[in-house]
Amino acid sequence: MIGLIMVVCPVLFVLGQSKPKPKRVKFPEFKDDARIKTVFFSKALEKLAGPRQINTAPMAGVGNTGAGGSEPETGGMTGKWAELISAPTIEDEVKAIKLAVDTGVDKPSQFSGGGYQNARYQFSVAAAMFGIIAEFDGDVRWKSQALGIRDVFARTAGNCKVGSTQAYNEAKLRKADLQDLLGGATVDAKANAEDFNWSRVVDRAPLMQRLEVALDERLSPMTSSADEFESNKETILHEAEIVAAMAHIFTRPQMEDGDDEDYAGYAKKMKSGALDLLDAVKLNDPNRAASAVGVMTQSCTECHELYRS
Repeated sequence: MIGLIMVVCPVLFVLGQSKPKPKRVKFPEFKDDARIKTVFFSKALEKLAGPRQINTAPMAGVGNTGAGGSEPETGGMTGKWAELISAPTIEDEVKAIKLAVDTGVDKPSQFSGGGYQNARYQFSVAAAMFGIIAEFDGDVRWKSQALGIRDVFARTAGNCKVGSTQAYNEAKLRKADLQDLLGGATVDAKANAEDFNWSRVVDRAPLMQRLEVALDERLSPMTSSADEFESNKETILHEAEIVAAMAHIFTRPQMEDGDDEDYAGYAKKMKSGALDLLDAVKLNDPNRAASAVGVMTQSCTECHELYRS
């Protein structure tokens, strides 16, 4: 009897723990082929109309419109900067300017011997970056200080057209400002009281110089082969966004030739090529990248045949 109990009890326990299998819904049966064809396409891709649309916003740091991201009240506000250039790219460009200024604004003799020209270039690009920051449609570093910083860098860039002692001393102050900004300190700079327009922020020539660096020294060699493309994607993204932003500045009201229809057309062609280059990186397409750089280079060449900085 004890042996029988020892055998039966475990069996009853197992049976008690088992659950009945749930009833499953039967798979549908598709018998009416004619009706199915009115609901589903056999080859969906054949029914798509128009070219494939790619998101052209920068890959990282696209501005949010939440707290702290309201647009500043400036006369030059055009909006939608985040579609052209990301907040990380702006910050990285300012960091690169700071490194260049550290070595370029060092000794008075070096400055007066030609260093002032590079200082003008660096401070002009800095003024452009802070001009974008002031109008940026989203969160970006230094936004609360950008108006004043934009204008003091623009003034210093203008004064660095010559290698005077006054220009050198002012350049040293901007060098210290860059150090403070990147270190997290606040820079005491007041915005120009005059009505804002981009022609007071930056001349065309230094921005053209920045474009030459982007296209000739970086983008062209970095898209010359699939291997170069693969090895330099981050730099390509950065430079493409810089080109798109610079091209947009060229067409701002009161910029030199900015209201000329032909000139604006070349600038827009360059911006379109830069955005297409961003797409190429997102799609990992080196051939498309090379083609986009070709469009930008062609735009520069055709423009230079008619205009000079």
